[in-house]
Amino acid sequence: MISRILPLAILLLVLPAAVSAQSAEPQPAEQARLVASSLLLDVTRAGQRFVAVGERGHVLLSSDGDAWEQAESVPTRATLTRVTFAGGRLWAVGHDSVIIHSRDMGRSWTLQNFEPDWEKPLLDVHFFDANRGVAIGAYGLYMRTDNAGEDWEVFDMADLVTSEAIDWEEAAQAAAELDSREGNDEMLGLDDELYDPAADFDRGCYEFMECHLNAFLDLGDGRWMIAAERGYGFRTVDGGENWESFRFPYPGSMFGLLDIGDGSVLAFGLRGNVQLSNDFGSSWALLDSPLESTLMGGDMSPEGRPFMVGAGAARLSYDPRSQRFEYEEDRLGSTYAAVLFLDDGSKIIVGEDGVSHD
Repeated sequence: MISRILPLAILLLVLPAAVSAQSAEPQPAEQARLVASSLLLDVTRAGQRFVAVGERGHVLLSSDGDAWEQAESVPTRATLTRVTFAGGRLWAVGHDSVIIHSRDMGRSWTLQNFEPDWEKPLLDVHFFDANRGVAIGAYGLYMRTDNAGEDWEVFDMADLVTSEAIDWEEAAQAAAELDSREGNDEMLGLDDELYDPAADFDRGCYEFMECHLNAFLDLGDGRWMIAAERGYGFRTVDGGENWESFRFPYPGSMFGLLDIGDGSVLAFGLRGNVQLSNDFGSSWALLDSPLESTLMGGDMSPEGRPFMVGAGAARLSYDPRSQRFEYEEDRLGSTYAAVLFLDDGSKIIVGEDGVSHD
């Protein structure tokens, strides 16, 4: 269904889970062994506890970031891609459009949504308080709730976009320039036989509003932003009642958004590309990132610096004041999917080889 050729961690985020071929009924997660070394895709703080989620419905809990144990009861084996905490409650989303919910800080979970027939994995979730939340995913899937997830309204992004802020002539020029570069398909992580940027930029997923919605950011006061695939993004200033589409300068997928303060937003994704906006996405600067490894997750350090992780054990830090990057990578190393800073400046990183704390 998806033609892009992407790294393992990205495939697990955007492809329907293999467990879709299992029974249509959700199954309990394995409890027999600790899975701290299995693929994990996200981690969050829940009060004094840390919660990580990943493949086969695994949910891991820790009080210190070093010792981890499995949740007692998880009602799914679908891969979980994101987890969030608000109002004393946890929600996690993933493949098979699954949404699970915990009232006891992650010990036990209940199922709120499970629709394998949709073939639309959920890729991010955010709750504004204990009741109001949004989940987004593949092919323009957008879901919202006002009652803590007991009921979810389901939309296509096409139902919500009321305007666009896209200069199509500029987009055409950018696509043509990209297409003229040697190895552009490799740069974008795409199969050139299936995707031609110059031909597809103004149709592709956007024409039918079926772009994957990869990351959600709440900037407060009803200002929300979504990073999508193929250089598209969406924003709202009225708490999601009306959405406007826009384009990033880099025409590849963005997998994360960070609020870096003073109204500025950092977007990051394919091939190590990092983009900065100081005006809520009206204009973007493509920063001179030293990495070519795809960036999958990010967090703000206690010093206020954005820190991103990704494929090839990539670690990328950006100083907004000096506008300089610091980085580490190992092309043969593990893929990192998400990072979470602790109050003491140490960080929890999850990914292809499980969880680490440094």
